Amino acid sequence: MKKKTLRRALCAALALCLMAAAMPAYAAGNLGPVAVNFSDVPDDAWYADYVELCASWGIIDGKTATTYCPDDELTRGEFIKLLCMIGELAPRSMDTSIHWAQPYWQVVNDYGVLWGLDIACTAAALNKPITRYEMSVMISNLTSNVYTENPVNLDSPELRIADYGSISGKYAESVLQAYGKGILDGFDDGAFHGDSTLTRAQAAAVVVRAGWPAERLKVEDVSEVVLPEEPTTPDTPDTPETIEPADSFAWESRNYIDAWGNVSAEGRQILFGDANKSYFNGSEANLSDYIVTVQVRTWDINSSGAKYTRTWNLQVNKAVADEVKAIFEEIYNDPEQFPIHALGGARYTDSMRHSWGCAIDINPVENFQCYTTTTPYTAIVGSTCFKYSDSPYCITPDSSVVRAFAKYGWGWGGGDADNNYSGWTTTADYMHFSILESGG
Repeated sequence: MKKKTLRRALCAALALCLMAAAMPAYAAGNLGPVAVNFSDVPDDAWYADYVELCASWGIIDGKTATTYCPDDELTRGEFIKLLCMIGELAPRSMDTSIHWAQPYWQVVNDYGVLWGLDIACTAAALNKPITRYEMSVMISNLTSNVYTENPVNLDSPELRIADYGSISGKYAESVLQAYGKGILDGFDDGAFHGDSTLTRAQAAAVVVRAGWPAERLKVEDVSEVVLPEEPTTPDTPDTPETIEPADSFAWESRNYIDAWGNVSAEGRQILFGDANKSYFNGSEANLSDYIVTVQVRTWDINSSGAKYTRTWNLQVNKAVADEVKAIFEEIYNDPEQFPIHALGGARYTDSMRHSWGCAIDINPVENFQCYTTTTPYTAIVGSTCFKYSDSPYCITPDSSVVRAFAKYGWGWGGGDADNNYSGWTTTADYMHFSILESGG
């Protein structure tokens, strides 16, 4: 990694910030910093101040009282716990029957921090070393869904990240967001090396930068870098794409996709560029040709209770890109001003609509996926829904959100307009919208 040795004053200054910010109760017993002295952390190491800060506050412990082991790998479970600590996400249950990190996995999963990743709550999955790609996705989701930070636009990524051209489309947006927000940087060769595992030294730096924005790296301006000249044309204002609801792919897809999600060869060719393919697994060479990033704006609620505008970068299939932008513009312009503080699109954890880029989840904590065969309903993902809560983040059958999606042919996992579970039998998914009429 690039040499980024912080001034020693950082530890003292950031310690004051930590005390003012009230660290989570499980960080060093909430008693303040303790002295640490690791024999394997040289004073001039780029990570020394990050390690000292994290270890002294009990955010990341040493392997022993005198060793930190900065080059050791970090597991997924360990990193997930770190995110709970800096995000102040307290687990609802401390059930560790599956794995010690099980409570932390559950809470980050509920908050959408694991969106886009296939990390099950099993001992095998949580004990696996975390890759830098996986770390970037979790960090991007944390800053967006927990810290409610708006996305950033990172100019000329190919000049900043030497291996940018080889980054999988599954991770590209997350890497750009983490770079653009000053949380990540590359190795000495300027590359990201996303398939490499995250080390304990790197984790300390990521935790400090993610948790305390004042300590993030300055994102250098590369606008003066000389690129090959392109023919110039007069500037013209951007014209937003418009689409009539009746022309949406969701309505058209009824010709290719049946009510249960079975896709004809023609439909598979449109969605995946391959008549023999039925979903994306996230590693395809042509993924970026079909999964695109659209920017949408929504309302959210600040700490004072006032509504404000947020913008999101949402990954969807190019076949539905225009209608997704139109749907969210209708939601934004509706007098309801429905607030959204967590939003997810394409992901590759199964073979269903999210892996097509044709499904969207909204506010998963307040709009849970649940079993409808129990009374009260038993949550699968999330905590509640409009039936049990009056949270402004709850989606109701008559909300502007359901109406806007339905207008363009998208179904809701909470049911149809009459709240009937037309495509669901034993479950409902109140956060979930898809191009299927059933919302499946």
